[in-house]
Amino acid sequence: MESANKVGTIIILGTGLIFLLVLVVLFLAVFYQTYVMKMKRKEAELLLKTSLESEKQERKRIAADIHDGVSGDLNAIKNFLAVLYKKETSEDKKALFDDIKTGVEAAIENTRLVSYKLMPPLLETSGFLVALQDYFTRLNSKTKAKFSIKCDDHSILLSNEISYELFRILQELTTNMIKYGQITSCEIYIKTEIGGYDIIIKDDGIPFNFKEMYAISKGTGLKNISSRLKVIDAIFKQNQVLLGNEFVISVKNKLK
Repeated sequence: MESANKVGTIIILGTGLIFLLVLVVLFLAVFYQTYVMKMKRKEAELLLKTSLESEKQERKRIAADIHDGVSGDLNAIKNFLAVLYKKETSEDKKALFDDIKTGVEAAIENTRLVSYKLMPPLLETSGFLVALQDYFTRLNSKTKAKFSIKCDDHSILLSNEISYELFRILQELTTNMIKYGQITSCEIYIKTEIGGYDIIIKDDGIPFNFKEMYAISKGTGLKNISSRLKVIDAIFKQNQVLLGNEFVISVKNKLK
C-alpha cells in the first residue's frame, strides 16, 4: 500500500514537473517571438528613419546645387543679355533680346521655386512657424485658395527633425487639397498642449476619408504622410465635420 502511495506521488510530481516544463517552453517561445517581432519593428523604424534622413540630405544638396549653380548661371546670362541689349541698335534684335530675357527670368523663378520646394531655407534658419507662414504666402499668391495660420503661442519649440517632417506632411496635405480637394480656404490652428502641440487642419473642400484612401491609394503621397508621422511619433486623427475635412496632428516638443 505504501509503495502504491509512493508511485502515485511520483506520478503526480512527474506530471506536475512536465506541465511546468511545458509552460516554461511555451513562455520562452512566446517571449522569443515577441522579441523577434519587436526587433523587426525597430529595424523597420530605423530603416524608415534612415531613408527619410537620406532623402532630406539629398534634397538639401540638390537645392543648394540649383540655387548656387543653375540660378547663378542664369543670372550671369541675364546680365550678359543686358550688356548686349545696350550695345544693340537694331530694334528687331532688341525685341529678340527682350524675349530671351523674359524666358531667362522665368527660368530663374522656376529654379528658385524648385529649390524652395526641395528645402525651404527658412525652415532651418527661422523655424517651423516662419517657414510655414512663408509657404502659405507663396501658395496664396499662386492659387485661388486661401491658406491661413492661427497660433496661440508664436514661440513653437520643435526639434529640426520634427519641424522638417511636419512641414513635409503639411506640404503634402495642402498639395492634395489644391489638386484634388477643390478647396477655397484652409486654416491651420496650432494649439499648445502639455508636452507638445496639436496642429488642426481644416478645409472646405471635397470630403474624403484618409484611412480608406490610404488603403486603396496607388500613389506615394498618403504613404509618405504616414511614414513621416511614424518617424516623429506623431498621432494623426480625422474628425467628422459637416463641411470639408478636419485633421489633427499631435506632436511632442522634443528638442535636440
